[in-house]
Amino acid sequence: MLCCGKNSNQQGMKNKMTKFRFSAEEVQELQRRFQRMTNGSNYLTKNQFRDNMGLLGLETVQVLSDCLFQIIDEDQDGKLQFNEFLAYFDKITYGSQDEKAEISYKLIDQNRKGFFTLKDFQQTMQALIDSWVVMTGTAITNEIRDHLEKRVAYIFTQMDKNNDEKVSFIEYKGILASDPTLLDIFEFLRKGITISIKEATLKQDQIVLSELYLIKNQTVDLFQMMIGLKQNRYSTTGQAKPNLISSLMFCQKKLRPNTNSQFGIQYLMGEEIDALSLRMSSTINVNKPPRQQGIVQNSQIICSNSQIGPFIHRGDQEIPIKIDYNLQSKESEETLDPELTDGLEKINYMIEDQIRDNYKEALIKIHELKQQTQQSLDRLEKMYQKKLEEFNDKKKKDLELAEKRRVTIANINKKRKPALSVQFGHQNWNLVLNMMIGIQMAVKSVNALSDYEVNLKDFKLKYYFELMPKRTGNDKTTFKVCKFFDYAPQVFNHIRKMFFIDNDNYLSSIGPETLLSSILKGDLSTLSELTSTGKSGSFFYYSQDGIYTLKTISKTEFTFMRHILYNYFKHLKDFRQSLIIKLFGMHKIILDDKKIHFVIMSNVFKTSHEINIRYDIKGSLHQRKTPNNADYTVARKDLNFLESHEKMNIRIDKQSELLTQLCRDADFFAQNNIIDYSLLLGIHEINVLQTSSRTDIFQEVESDDISIIQSKNGDKIYFFGIIDILTNFNTKKKIEYCCKRCFQGPDISAIPPHQYAERFKRFITNMFRNNT
Repeated sequence: MLCCGKNSNQQGMKNKMTKFRFSAEEVQELQRRFQRMTNGSNYLTKNQFRDNMGLLGLETVQVLSDCLFQIIDEDQDGKLQFNEFLAYFDKITYGSQDEKAEISYKLIDQNRKGFFTLKDFQQTMQALIDSWVVMTGTAITNEIRDHLEKRVAYIFTQMDKNNDEKVSFIEYKGILASDPTLLDIFEFLRKGITISIKEATLKQDQIVLSELYLIKNQTVDLFQMMIGLKQNRYSTTGQAKPNLISSLMFCQKKLRPNTNSQFGIQYLMGEEIDALSLRMSSTINVNKPPRQQGIVQNSQIICSNSQIGPFIHRGDQEIPIKIDYNLQSKESEETLDPELTDGLEKINYMIEDQIRDNYKEALIKIHELKQQTQQSLDRLEKMYQKKLEEFNDKKKKDLELAEKRRVTIANINKKRKPALSVQFGHQNWNLVLNMMIGIQMAVKSVNALSDYEVNLKDFKLKYYFELMPKRTGNDKTTFKVCKFFDYAPQVFNHIRKMFFIDNDNYLSSIGPETLLSSILKGDLSTLSELTSTGKSGSFFYYSQDGIYTLKTISKTEFTFMRHILYNYFKHLKDFRQSLIIKLFGMHKIILDDKKIHFVIMSNVFKTSHEINIRYDIKGSLHQRKTPNNADYTVARKDLNFLESHEKMNIRIDKQSELLTQLCRDADFFAQNNIIDYSLLLGIHEINVLQTSSRTDIFQEVESDDISIIQSKNGDKIYFFGIIDILTNFNTKKKIEYCCKRCFQGPDISAIPPHQYAERFKRFITNMFRNNT
């Protein structure tokens, strides 16, 4: 009976392997996941599924997890069988683009109508955005919501090719194939809204500049008219001539509403106008004589539409002043400054010499105003053009980077072992999810002032975040709060800036948006897990795009890194070409009463090109060999390199630059009491038949970065980086050195830092063909 049962299980496993594209080991791993999720049952309920989705199964965001449950539940009986579970993972792991598009389509067309409308699409996108808001604690303003609604509507119109207000599966998979980034609403949330706002600001600045040019032209016209260079080009049929008074009114009217512009328009002309109007009133030292009966009152003159200008009294005669003006009564009362109005009235009582003197002063003031306006416009024009160029450059670089990341992701996904991806049901799913959310919150909380200078206190700072939603009432047992600590945030923010890493692009690689976007695209990717082959047993998680690695480290290593952080920062700042692995974040997470320390690092092999062979070189020979039959992705060691008779052949100037920097880095380790580090060397062999690949490679190595160097004859690309930099030569290592040296000789790894550095430099120098 037992034998029959065993044979039956084996036959069942074989049938599953035949139906799906998994290996036997992968099916067993997924079966363990399924049993862990069901607590040993034969099926998975919706509530169990929510529990296993971690943060995505919370009540506030469970709409998304319920949609996924409905997609996996093919027979719609409310229970997930293992075959359904296996079928879903088969499609998202090994499925074609059409198969993944089908999963994505079902997420939107939840009622299985065969099409979805704008309302269906809006509901799905809203569920994704709400999940992101809850997970990250990010507030979305009404302005951002308006931009998002417009973006969602735009995406729908792009998908609706036949304009029938419905999107079929054919239309949907077509747009996914032609423009896979279109559905990335979180990329738009990070950058697109900012771009939209900047574009609107630039348009507003264009309007402001146009208005200022009109004002400048009006000032020029006024100046030429006052000195008699401009002829009267106005008709005599009731249209007013341009003059000092109407021009001042025009300036006052035009300038005031635009003082909120970010260029600070009020600085340009507001004070000059005020000074001119004050000058016209404050320099009059005559008292108003009593008015005779029959004389028209000043207020009547000012408020009327008459072309009769202000006048002066000579005895009983009223002599009109030659400066004409036309005031529109209601508009003028609303726009004229009271001081200017008072000044106009006082003109009536001025003597001829006073008029001449004030006219001269006004002329000088107008001339100064004309010059200042032109100078200000020149400055504004330069500022505007600079902003426009920066905006366009940034937009272009973002597009280029997005395309490069897309190609890199596509190539990396081809080489990745899919079973190692961390997805729901994985024992570390919730841990990785919380790590991603914690990193998102930490990076967003950093004050990213461009001119901020790191000081000593920044090396000691740490920030604390609670990642789970706040508990309500006295219910403290529903969820355990996940605690996240971010160490020296300003220091690592500065390091990211030093190496031209934009925080938005950083989060697009390791933030939770990656997960949510992949759900919409029928992928469900987070990070790829790789258990370290080292003695520490630590874990590596690679970001989806392969640019960054997340490595768990021991508390001892974490404490030591904090101790040397200032020296590490200073070394990277002084030597930007350093080969030492770049750390971009230090964090601690407490989940289920378990403390986990981890760092975010650059990936030495962040390339879309395959690494054909890799070496881990310490300069030590004792037990430094990898079996020859090991997988090619496993790093070979020092003895393997010597046995291969490989010699790196690069240009002598590049070799000199590389070895000089490597010596600086080794000296840094010696000064900070560090041993056990190694040079990670990757070799990509160029296929001479693939010209497109060669073009991409040439672009990759054209920079001054010495971590990527092409061989002298152009058949290989070398990738360099120094890793494992957190081993302190402490008391424990000193004891190990004394004991092992007696029994195993001088070629052991654990030797004093200065000896280690000299041996390291010597061994690597001998790895080059020109090693003198």
